[in-house]
Amino acid sequence: MSFSYWPKVAALALLPLAAMAQQAQQAGPADPNASVPASQYVSAFRDYRAVADGQGSPDETWRAANQAVANQDPHAGHMAAPHTASQAVAPAASPLAAPAPADPHAGHGSHHH
Repeated sequence: MSFSYWPKVAALALLPLAAMAQQAQQAGPADPNASVPASQYVSAFRDYRAVADGQGSPDETWRAANQAVANQDPHAGHMAAPHTASQAVAPAASPLAAPAPADPHAGHGSHHH
């Protein structure tokens, strides 16, 4: 290793100590004399774009939007093909099938919660 390598290693080793020293000089969040950056007001309407002219009055636009929603399918894609693709054929009962287990709740008819 050359002599120029060691100063670089020492600088990297001392870097965390320098960061801690800088952090110690900064004011903590409980310090009443800490400097605070100025706050800025940003309007919620900063990126607002008005409706383009020629689309009608606001009430006409509102009525057209309501009519577009009212004309949609009430299920909105749910149950579009009622059980046609997902119908499965039940397998035939096997003659070697085990008998159904007894109902474990058969004697619990008198329990009321």
